Amino acid sequence: MVFYTFIDESVSAKEQHEAAHGLLKTVLKKYYEIENYTVEYGAHGKPYLAEYTDLHFNLSHCRGLVLCGVSKSGIGVDAELIRPYSGNAAKRIFSGAEVELVRKSEDPDEMFFRLWTLKEALGKNIGTGISGMKDFEFSFTDGKPVCRNFPEKFFVHTVLNKKWAVSVCADSHDFDLIEINRNVFCF
Repeated sequence: MVFYTFIDESVSAKEQHEAAHGLLKTVLKKYYEIENYTVEYGAHGKPYLAEYTDLHFNLSHCRGLVLCGVSKSGIGVDAELIRPYSGNAAKRIFSGAEVELVRKSEDPDEMFFRLWTLKEALGKNIGTGISGMKDFEFSFTDGKPVCRNFPEKFFVHTVLNKKWAVSVCADSHDFDLIEINRNVFCF
């Protein structure tokens, strides 16, 4: 499952990070009855629960939003506030076909961040992070994201409140996007 909550857009990156871990704490307690756990990190910085290796999680945070994915199989999540993008960034990170998708889009800023979050979610899922992002090529079939390099992965993408691009990459397709009310949110 993928959970999200809105946070104050003015908080610092450190506070966003703390909010993401607070969301993880809330989700693990409320949905999995896990209160005591240790977060460890793999060779490339991918987090995991030391005591619950059969449960995978991933976090993302940006200005105004935190995201937490939890699954019995691999998962990667990413969220970004949609804002004006740099054409140079697109050329450094995207394939030629993806640059064209952005250029021809009705909303180039949104398309840039749709692709960016898909690439980040995939990198988080497979444990490479953002290294090699240019090698992951995405397209859309009937509006659904597909990665040429990883056809076996499941991708979900949405734009929340016409403001945040949110992407999920999972090893299985059984997940939902669930809003967590800030009032039940643990820090």
